[in-house]
Amino acid sequence: MALMPKPTGVPRQLVAQISGAEVGRTKFPIYDSAPLGFPEYWYPVMWSRDLSPRQGIGLTLLGRDIAFFRDGGRAYAMENRCPHRGVQLHPAACDFPGTRTCSYHGWVFDLKTGALKAALTDGPDSPVVGKGNVSVRTYPVEERRGLVWIYLGDETPPPVETDIPDEFLMSDAILTGRITTRAGDWRHGCENGYDEGHVKYLHRRGAWTFWRRAPAWGWSEPRMSEDGKWLTRDLADIGFGAEYPGLGHWPPKHWWRWRRGARGIRFRLPGNLRVQYANWAHYEWYVPTKQGYHRYLQFICKRATGLGALWHRIKYYLYIRPFFHRQFNDQDAWMVENMTTPPEILYRPDRAMQSLRQYVDDHARGIKRDAPPPERFVRKKAQNEVIS
Repeated sequence: MALMPKPTGVPRQLVAQISGAEVGRTKFPIYDSAPLGFPEYWYPVMWSRDLSPRQGIGLTLLGRDIAFFRDGGRAYAMENRCPHRGVQLHPAACDFPGTRTCSYHGWVFDLKTGALKAALTDGPDSPVVGKGNVSVRTYPVEERRGLVWIYLGDETPPPVETDIPDEFLMSDAILTGRITTRAGDWRHGCENGYDEGHVKYLHRRGAWTFWRRAPAWGWSEPRMSEDGKWLTRDLADIGFGAEYPGLGHWPPKHWWRWRRGARGIRFRLPGNLRVQYANWAHYEWYVPTKQGYHRYLQFICKRATGLGALWHRIKYYLYIRPFFHRQFNDQDAWMVENMTTPPEILYRPDRAMQSLRQYVDDHARGIKRDAPPPERFVRKKAQNEVIS
């Protein structure tokens, strides 16, 4: 079985609606009107170590151009556009503590408030500063577990811990990971991650799954986790091989495929996937950038200290990163950038994907609803979670 082509970095589709049998008809109106995501959440966007006090970083997030800076040990974010002539602010210099100066004409902005403090090339008595109404928008930023988190919404933000998995905040948790920008709609990324069928076929190819005995087919029933924070699922049916009428037996039996695969998959808003492995958990975030692209953050969360933590880091960089976070997930990247829906024809394993769409429609934060959404998915303990 041949490996997949490498991702091209170019999406085949730029649309708002991605579900349904035809354009203009959808069962999930909120989901299908969110090509740039939901701003009323905290999103992780970069490693803290990558944000230097010497140089700002410009990112497009949820359709907005954002400039990140570090000053006095703290991270700040503001609109990446000078109101004077519209040039980007992230290359700005630091001429005065707590500010950044636009590199074009020397307009100086306060990092906390975004207020214009001076227009250096117009003198200390600049009338444009005296007006007191010139500023750039700033955004709440926090740092936790070595990551920079930003809130892009208009409402008062909840504590950043609200949108961080509990596991990340444990004192002995260590994070390793990879952050990239991928082509494809962020929702296609979420659906691919939570999809039940592709693991059983697409991911049979590659070094990461070479030793793994994956199911041949199966589907599940959706439920909420016991704490109500995650959408997850329990197996309804599964098989590891069968005779297909008129074709023969599939998959071929190989003696070397003996290892158990991942067990337990969960999803939560705004676009966070968790997959449980034997000794650690894999997390993914799909952060919309501009339409048709998303920032893809993947992490391994391992609870360890001392030599155990050191061994895990070595194992990550020599094995997990090249074969899982690159080759394995690049198979997904090629599929995500190639998806063109609607139209779509669904089958039984797509119950998982449909439940994700419904969960987002029911629970996305910052959406005005006439009534509270119904409790469609029962909260209960895991019954029988198997992925691959």
